[in-house]
Amino acid sequence: MIEAAQNLWKSAGSQLAGTFLAPGSTYSLAALACSFALFVAVAVPMKRRRALRHGVLVRALFPRRLLHSVSGRADLAWFVSGLLFSGVSIGWALVSAEQLRGWTLALLGPAPAPWLPGWASAGLATLLLFLAYEFAYWFDHMLMHRVPALWAFHKIHHQAESLSLFTNGRVHPLETIGFYNLVALCMGVTGALLERALGAGVTHWNIGGTNLLILLFAVCVTHLQHSHLWLTFGTRLGHVLLSPAHHQIHHSTDPRHFNSNLGSSLALFDWLFGTLQMPAAKREALRFGVDDGALKPHGWHAALLAPWTGAWAAMRPSPLKRTPAIR
Repeated sequence: MIEAAQNLWKSAGSQLAGTFLAPGSTYSLAALACSFALFVAVAVPMKRRRALRHGVLVRALFPRRLLHSVSGRADLAWFVSGLLFSGVSIGWALVSAEQLRGWTLALLGPAPAPWLPGWASAGLATLLLFLAYEFAYWFDHMLMHRVPALWAFHKIHHQAESLSLFTNGRVHPLETIGFYNLVALCMGVTGALLERALGAGVTHWNIGGTNLLILLFAVCVTHLQHSHLWLTFGTRLGHVLLSPAHHQIHHSTDPRHFNSNLGSSLALFDWLFGTLQMPAAKREALRFGVDDGALKPHGWHAALLAPWTGAWAAMRPSPLKRTPAIR
């Protein structure tokens, strides 16, 4: 019993170290510090930055509704639990990606000798693997909104009634596992195709094993998407990158906004598949949450039991039971 407890403690410590200290983790202390500095740069007006006080910074990062609402406190709880769990899921996915890459190469046959300079093949591989990740994110997100059984789990994320930097972690563990393994499938197959096309031993620019562009966009764009601030990237750049305002539209309870802006950082696949909605320059009056009559959407029942019962009802429709609504 004591040995099992010690092993569990060591495992938890290793998990925390991997999440917060590994250079390739998007939730490393360095990555979070960069995101925090960027958030301060956009949240605090230029004229107030020189005399920035602790209270102003706290109010910018932790608006009163975050800690004074049930939804905000639920976001914090999901965020902390997600940090502990995400590393395990990513680990499974990375192994799966390598396996899929190997299996695909076995089917395609031996890779030819490299024919491009190392820097050119590495740059091209970095870009295409990043695009593979972005497509996997868009496709997974689209399925979460279109498939009723999957929506039962994804709905937890949309039940947030106010957005903050912590809403990004409000994700059911089963959804996290599915997402990372879909990413592994797309990136593993893409990696094999790249090696077959560019030559054996092709690599990509990375930090701690994480694609450089994925890490860069996570720090500069993805971490800030659930900001409560109405931040747009303008008309031109807004057709390339998804801003926090794009994502606020995605969380809107207005049916006009359902199933829109499903990408991670890039607007590319939303544009290609017709799910892109551009935000207005000035803040729109939006309400967040899920209007499906669920009682106590931020409690333990909604987090642990409702997703399973909702998924079961969606997979086993009955004339007496209505399939859960999706959006």
